[in-house]
Amino acid sequence: AVTWYAAKGEAATAKPDVPEAKLVKAVTVKPEPQADSRIAIGEIRPQRESDLGFRLSGKLVQRTAAVGQMVRKGEVLARIEDQDYRNRLRSAEADVAAAQAVLVEASAAEVRLGALLAKGFTTRASYDATLKNLRSAQAKLDSAKIGLEMARDQLAYTELHADFDGVVTATGAEEGQLVNVGQMVVRIADPQAGDAVFSIAEAAFSNGRRAGHRPEIMV
Repeated sequence: AVTWYAAKGEAATAKPDVPEAKLVKAVTVKPEPQADSRIAIGEIRPQRESDLGFRLSGKLVQRTAAVGQMVRKGEVLARIEDQDYRNRLRSAEADVAAAQAVLVEASAAEVRLGALLAKGFTTRASYDATLKNLRSAQAKLDSAKIGLEMARDQLAYTELHADFDGVVTATGAEEGQLVNVGQMVVRIADPQAGDAVFSIAEAAFSNGRRAGHRPEIMV
């Protein structure tokens, strides 16, 4: 019993072990964008480019434009065979002349019958028929004039003109070849302004976008 009390007393008076103090360094962690530089191969493309083709189909009889040639706005670049369209124009001009002659006769008849009607020397029915002929002649003349304008437009469409000042970058038809409506015959581009076009995977910019940073591109 004495021994037990002695051990208990020693345990009560013993000091607990105190851990040794150590110095530590605190660091605040936050996300930072990682530098990611990539090299891509691309090409310079013109901002303004136009594929020129005819509004009519036909045989290409002349192409003055060649690749690398500088052209001015309105310059004739190519022509298709136009004999049929010249014939149509002459026919349309003849139709207008004939319609004008008919209108002159109908107008004179209307004036003559109108005077006779006023004096009571003709019937109202005869005058109305003459007036109807006059209106019909006027309508035919209007239609003939529309046909003439269309014939002129079609003849003009046998020539291909440059839309703007530029350089010829490609050709799509040779002299003697049959071309279709809208087929590219000459391609021109504006050499004053261009875009650098290259391909980079979208994943290359995903980290920067999540961190709120915009990618920078250097050419």
